[in-house]
Amino acid sequence: MPIPYMGTKRKSAERIYDTITSHNPDMNTLVDLFCGGFAISEIFIKNGHTVIANDKNKYVVALIGKIVNQGLDKAFITKFVDRELFFDVIKHNTDKYEDWYVGYVLCNWSFGNNQKDYLYGGKVEAIKLAVHKLVIDLDPTGMYGLVPTEYIDGILKIKTWQKRRLVFKKICKLLSLGRVDLQHLEGLERLQSLERLQGLKQLILHSKDYREIVIPTGAVIYCDPPYKGTREYKEKGFNYIEFWDWVRVVAKTNKIYISEYNAPADFIPLLQFKQKSTLCGGTQKHNNQPAERVFVPIGQEEFSNRLAI
Repeated sequence: MPIPYMGTKRKSAERIYDTITSHNPDMNTLVDLFCGGFAISEIFIKNGHTVIANDKNKYVVALIGKIVNQGLDKAFITKFVDRELFFDVIKHNTDKYEDWYVGYVLCNWSFGNNQKDYLYGGKVEAIKLAVHKLVIDLDPTGMYGLVPTEYIDGILKIKTWQKRRLVFKKICKLLSLGRVDLQHLEGLERLQSLERLQGLKQLILHSKDYREIVIPTGAVIYCDPPYKGTREYKEKGFNYIEFWDWVRVVAKTNKIYISEYNAPADFIPLLQFKQKSTLCGGTQKHNNQPAERVFVPIGQEEFSNRLAI
C-alpha cells in the first residue's frame, strides 16, 4: 500500500498497471519519473518488474528508501507529532532532522497530505493526542469521561495497537462520538506495509529533475506530473511546455504514458476514469469529478474508442 500523498494513484494503480502491461506484455523495467506516493512503482515491483523511481522531493524519496531498505523504528515512529514539532520539522529547523523523518512528517502529519498544514485543527488536537496515548501507549488517562470505562478496559486488553485502533474506531461509531479517526496511524500502517518490499533488488531510487534520469533501452516510462490548474505541490514552478516537449523527444525511443486531466492535441487518452481528487479540494460528487486520463503520443498505440470508465 503506497505512502500517504497528495494526488496519490492508490485507487487507480491497478487500472494503470493493467493498461500499461497489456500494451507491453514483455516489458521488464518501468521508469516512474514522478513517483510521489509510490503507488505505481509499488504495483510494478510486486508484479516482478524492475523499477527506477524518481521524485524531486528528496524527503519523500528518503522515506521510501528508509522503509524498503531498513524499515522504520516502531518505538520512534509511533510517537505523537504535535503542531509545534510539525512546524519545527518542515519549516523552522528542517536540517536538524534526517531526510526520511522530514518526509514522514510531511506526508503523514499534514492535512490532506499537502505537506504544509498540520493534520489536526486546534480544537481536536488534544483529543487526538488522548486517543493516541490510549491506542499506542496504553495510557487511558485522557479518555475517562469521554468513553465508558468498560470500553476502555476492553481496549487495554488488546495486544497490538493496530487492532486497538480499529476497535476504538468501531466503539466511537457505536456510541456516535463523531470522527475520531487517527489519520496518522492509518497512514503509518500504509507506510509499514511497504516494509514487505525489503530485500527486493529491483528498485532504484533517485531524487532528481525528471530530465536528468537516464532511461534504459527498452524501458517503459510513466509520468504523473503536477496536474495543470490544480493546487500546487511542494515543488513550484513546473514548466508544462518544457515537459510536453521533453515527452515528444523521449517518445521517439521509449514508450511513455502520462497521467493528466488534459494534454496537447498530439496526445490521445488510452485510459479514462472518474476519481475523487484531493487536488481539487476533495468535495466533488461523482457526476462532477474530473476525468483522469492516461495519455500517449498519437501513433504509440492504436486508439481505442472504448475508454475504460
